[in-house]
Amino acid sequence: MRSSADGGRPHSKRASVVRNCNLLDTMGQSLTSFVDTVFNGTNSSKSEQLVELKATVVLRRKNLFDLDLNDQLAGVADNISDLFGQDVEFRLVSEDVDEETGVGKKSGVATLEGWLAKQLQLTADDQGETYSVTFKVGKDFGEPSAILVENQHPNWFFLKHITLHLPSGDKEFPCNSWVYNHDNYGAPRVFFSNKVYLPDQTPKGLVDLRDSDMKQLRGNGKGERKRPDRIYDYDVYNDLGNPDDDEDLARSILGGSQDFPYPRRCRTGRDMTKADPKSEEPTGLIELVYVPRDERFDHIKKADFLASSIKSFLHELLPTIERLLQGNDDFDNFQDIKKLYDDGFSIPMDDLKSALSRKERENEFKNPLEIIRELTDDDSGDDSLIKFPKPQLIQDNEKAWSQDDEFARQMLAGLNPVVIERLQEFPPMSKLDPSKYGPQKSAITAAQIEKNMEGLTVTEALNQNRLFVLDYHDVYLPYLEKINALEGKAYATRTILFLSKQGILKVLAIELSLPPSADGKTSKRNRVFTPNGNSQHWELAKTHVNMNDTGYHQLVSHWLRTHAAIEPFIIATHRQLSAMHPLYVLLLPHFRNTMNINALARKELIQVDGVIEKGFSPGRYSMELSSVAYKSWQFDEQSLPVDLIKRGVAVKDPTAKHGVKLLIEDYPFAVDALDIWFCIKEWVQDYVKHFYKDGAAIKGDVELQRWWKEIVEVGHADKKEGWLSMTSVEELVEAITIIIWIASAHHAAVNFGQYAYAGYMPNKPSMGRKLIPEEGENSEDATLLSSNPVEYFMRAVSRQSQAIQVMAVIEILSTHASDEEYLGQRTETPFWSSDKEMLSAFERFGKRLKTVEADILKRNQNSTLLNRRGAANVPYTLLIPSSSEGLTGRGIPNSTSI
Repeated sequence: MRSSADGGRPHSKRASVVRNCNLLDTMGQSLTSFVDTVFNGTNSSKSEQLVELKATVVLRRKNLFDLDLNDQLAGVADNISDLFGQDVEFRLVSEDVDEETGVGKKSGVATLEGWLAKQLQLTADDQGETYSVTFKVGKDFGEPSAILVENQHPNWFFLKHITLHLPSGDKEFPCNSWVYNHDNYGAPRVFFSNKVYLPDQTPKGLVDLRDSDMKQLRGNGKGERKRPDRIYDYDVYNDLGNPDDDEDLARSILGGSQDFPYPRRCRTGRDMTKADPKSEEPTGLIELVYVPRDERFDHIKKADFLASSIKSFLHELLPTIERLLQGNDDFDNFQDIKKLYDDGFSIPMDDLKSALSRKERENEFKNPLEIIRELTDDDSGDDSLIKFPKPQLIQDNEKAWSQDDEFARQMLAGLNPVVIERLQEFPPMSKLDPSKYGPQKSAITAAQIEKNMEGLTVTEALNQNRLFVLDYHDVYLPYLEKINALEGKAYATRTILFLSKQGILKVLAIELSLPPSADGKTSKRNRVFTPNGNSQHWELAKTHVNMNDTGYHQLVSHWLRTHAAIEPFIIATHRQLSAMHPLYVLLLPHFRNTMNINALARKELIQVDGVIEKGFSPGRYSMELSSVAYKSWQFDEQSLPVDLIKRGVAVKDPTAKHGVKLLIEDYPFAVDALDIWFCIKEWVQDYVKHFYKDGAAIKGDVELQRWWKEIVEVGHADKKEGWLSMTSVEELVEAITIIIWIASAHHAAVNFGQYAYAGYMPNKPSMGRKLIPEEGENSEDATLLSSNPVEYFMRAVSRQSQAIQVMAVIEILSTHASDEEYLGQRTETPFWSSDKEMLSAFERFGKRLKTVEADILKRNQNSTLLNRRGAANVPYTLLIPSSSEGLTGRGIPNSTSI
């Protein structure tokens, strides 16, 4: 029998009787009192020394009448378990130390009241069911600030929160955690109240629980992680290939080397492949990739539905679509693309039935008909029709996307507005080794561009900060020989732009580069196109720039800089910051669902033969290309003002709003982003300075210092530069602001506009299949381009199956969940803090964001700001904080959650 001192159940025989009695609510409380007397020798004088404390517990269980057969059986098993005394047990822990045990005082065991009665109800609330728990403690128990939970049922439940009703007022215990059977843990689960403490301020009665909880979360780094686990650990990206099936399916390991540095991902502990002992075996078609259980999507979440849509579409519908398109997989004209929005793509019912019968659907995958309804106009009445919504880009003007000014405007207000730089030297120079990659100097000359610069010379335009560049030369060139040996065909592009007196960008020239040929000749390897030259070649040159931009956006601006870069921060936060730590409470909403969506991406999107490899020009080298980009990644440069200044599109100016002056005044992303950035920073300053008065407090916080050290030395171990020393309040404010910015606003800016701009494939093709014929070239491609440029274009960009695949995925990724939590909100835990000063500061944060939202809407109505809408008449709304559910093109979720 376990003693009460070690957190076990005292007097197990008595407890068993009490539990069984509790299930028989009709017998009332008198029987419980009788059992107390029998097993504890309770007399009236002793009873007077105890006080009862009531608590309300909100949880969601596997319901007896759930439509899922497994959940039905789980409910029955839990009821039987509860009936025989194996129930859910709770114990209060005091801030005061028990002199006998040396740890916090603990109450006796209390159990959920009325479990079986709840189970017999025919309805279940997805928001959770409410139970009562009654604790008995001595009058000198002290302040209860932790609750131990031990689940004796065979199945899990989701514990939302606990409210302890004290004479002084209610005390909240935020939980939001899956609680499995106690055999899955080495100790009872511990949940702390919403009152936070820095490590050296921890009440003595809670010190052991604070340390033991983090120790459980860190694990021992051994073994394969299982579904119930809540262990956070690190690993490299060694799970993207499948060398055991075919050596051609092997992929480079990202992370842990100078050649391929990368942020770390969550360790799963799966076995290694036989062909490569350093590569992890891929998961099966149905098997989930491990993430700590509390990071897994709640099954009622819309985000889970959307993620499941991706899996189901790729595994059940896409093979059918590819088979139906065999031999006719090219679009013939722009009208064929429009049909996807106007008429849809019909799948014969026999093929649908075949997909329905696949075994995968019975597990984690959705019904293909559900996917179709997700991708279709519900009013069509045809369940076999995949019909995409018309992207914003072509809703008002179907041809505006092809105009030069709109092409340029999207660099400031499109799906990837975070790359354009001010040109600070002319001609642009490469940093690549000229012995391998040819001349470092760009082939673009002053004579080619000065005719379109409003009478300025290149030198004058440089001095006036009016020349800009979108430069993908050094990122793509090292991989072009490999890429162009596959289906994809690409150039390394440079685009030179001029800031006109109107405040809009004018495209001056595009340079398309290929690596030197095998004989070392570099002629025709760097071709320059201008808007005054061959119009067909000019349009194709813009298309190749867009292909570079689409790949870089998805692999670097989106995946690397938000999803991959933020995961080590999440892991370190759970390993090194206690749930009682104020920074843990501050950061938690900005990590919601991220590890889950990242695991899904590793399984479905970025792995061998996934969406990225099959649908984007870099193909199998896509992830290596993102690793090359990570070589220039630095944490301190993820600060928005630092990034804008580094790119040369802004300068420090103490007289300007926020102390930052934009050199392109009408730069929609940057204007809105600066407002959001400083809203976040002001909130973080209010919060951090409330807990840390000076640098000594920062340096003296052992959890904070371990957290930062682990991020730098383990989570981002391949990056040695750009880290803050974490010795001052200002540095901590900057670091936390960067983390929240990356997870929320940066991600929103590069994610939720995907469908608006790339949902129309000709605007942002992900795959290039032809290079541009040379002037005077005598070939089939040259002849086709001359005789039928539209048909040539369709053969040079994504195939139908590739376009449909990418469109389906980015539509899902661009869609807001019904339960989304937006910046300035904390809806999931209504009582996230007991600190009235911080609650007031958070309320001020929300009000500032509403002011920013109103300002953005006002700017979008200003007709003098030409870049806010452009010829396509798409207002820039991506950094409006709030949104409704669906494909809205606005809204900043707290976290990178889809």
